[in-house]
Amino acid sequence: MIIQTNKAEYLISGLPERKDFISIKSNNRAELARLFGSEKVKQSQEAQWRFEVYSCRQEFANSLILLVKEIDYIDFHELEKFI
Repeated sequence: MIIQTNKAEYLISGLPERKDFISIKSNNRAELARLFGSEKVKQSQEAQWRFEVYSCRQEFANSLILLVKEIDYIDFHELEKFI
């Protein structure tokens, strides 16, 4: 799954060897560190997704809640004319 915000993009994928953990890769180290803590951020081998964090599913769910709470719904006002 890919999640895109105005500050970063995230690639979320499962870990076959650890069903209870997932990999979150991003192009923005600061945003990944803000969501998961700087000590967890590692360099990734992929050019587009240069930083990576491993997280349990519950911690990831908490981070998603934080991202949703940060949405500025005023930005969606422009979309009303298309509905």
